[in-house]
Amino acid sequence: MSDTDASSHPSPEQVAAAFYGSYNGDLADGFERYIAKDLVLHGFDGPDERSAWLAGDLELKASLTGYRLDVLDHIAQGDKVVTRWVINGVHTGTILGIPPSGREVRLSGISIDRVVDGQSVEHWSEGNFGRFLDLLRGEATANIR
Repeated sequence: MSDTDASSHPSPEQVAAAFYGSYNGDLADGFERYIAKDLVLHGFDGPDERSAWLAGDLELKASLTGYRLDVLDHIAQGDKVVTRWVINGVHTGTILGIPPSGREVRLSGISIDRVVDGQSVEHWSEGNFGRFLDLLRGEATANIR
């Protein structure tokens, strides 16, 4: 690839910033623009394909009133970007079959994206998903009592 071709795409850090920023706006458009159709997912017990990842994150977003994803850090090296993030909101909708609790919840994690030609082609993610789900279940149970 020539220098001219490389400069026609945003940097990996710019791609990551725009993609994670789309979590607070049009997430489906963020996936369309910044996540490759043939994305390879690694390293978490979540979805194993792009469409399932998007569907799960849209469900999470819809279940939390006041939903917000905040990026704590972006660290870029070469074609990889590490992003530390946190999601906050009030659990007002059913998620993964867990009824709403009405309480504030928080999910934090770290993701790595390998960016080529303006899109993430590989994605690794780790978070406190088990703790988050336990919290949702506990809060939902407490409201039923």
